[in-house]
Amino acid sequence: MHLRPSIPRTLKTAKIKITTKCNRSCDFCIFADGAQGENMSLDLFSTILTRLEEIPFQQLHINGGEPTVHRDFPWLSEAARTRLPDKVMVLGTNAITLARNAKIMEAALRSYDQILIGCDDEHGNYDEVHTVVPRLRAAGKTVVVNSVLEGITSPRLVQLADLCDRHGAIHVTNHVHHVDVGQPANELRGICDRYLDQHLMIEMDGSCYRCFNAMAKDDSEFTIWDEDFAAKVFAPRSHHFRFCLRCHEYTDSGSGAVPTPALTA
Repeated sequence: MHLRPSIPRTLKTAKIKITTKCNRSCDFCIFADGAQGENMSLDLFSTILTRLEEIPFQQLHINGGEPTVHRDFPWLSEAARTRLPDKVMVLGTNAITLARNAKIMEAALRSYDQILIGCDDEHGNYDEVHTVVPRLRAAGKTVVVNSVLEGITSPRLVQLADLCDRHGAIHVTNHVHHVDVGQPANELRGICDRYLDQHLMIEMDGSCYRCFNAMAKDDSEFTIWDEDFAAKVFAPRSHHFRFCLRCHEYTDSGSGAVPTPALTA
């Protein structure tokens, strides 16, 4: 009996961090450096798209930092939309630039299917969110507004919920979830069930790890430069990242390792 590889698993989301620049300075954020941040080069972004063309995946999530402050945001967005036309394009943003810059808003409307907006006291973007949500929804975009409960008052929550209800957007809430903010250590057993979903984060320098909450400089597994990049995306993994111990979203899957794609007869 000969074994042949089955259809490979499909990556749920590939997430590209195109900048560490941001127009806000949220205390809980570990992914941005304010005005002192850096932008990903066009050459590196193009190389990443070439690598992503090699693997099956569903969504391309562009984030930062604040991705809309990247000086080449329209070009990057159009390039991704053109080269990966069958993927769901997702933008993670605070919506400030979308509300204030018509060129950036038009680029977002052309290229993205879903807009994920962080909105709370830390972001300080209530006016901008109230401006952009109606326009995005009128254009048929899926809009999700996310508020950190520790950073927003009850009246503001009610206002955002009402805004989303009136325009058909989605309002979600969560607790501060960035790594190591004083929570007790997790008791690590099985690999996180979120990890089993197969998310790929691609950092500013092209380093990669398969979880959204990590910092690649500490836990990078491989890079987009590796010749066997496509194989490494779905390779099994049997040990935790360093940040798993402090991750708010770690949930024990009961699995001792991420499985390799199954073989069938």
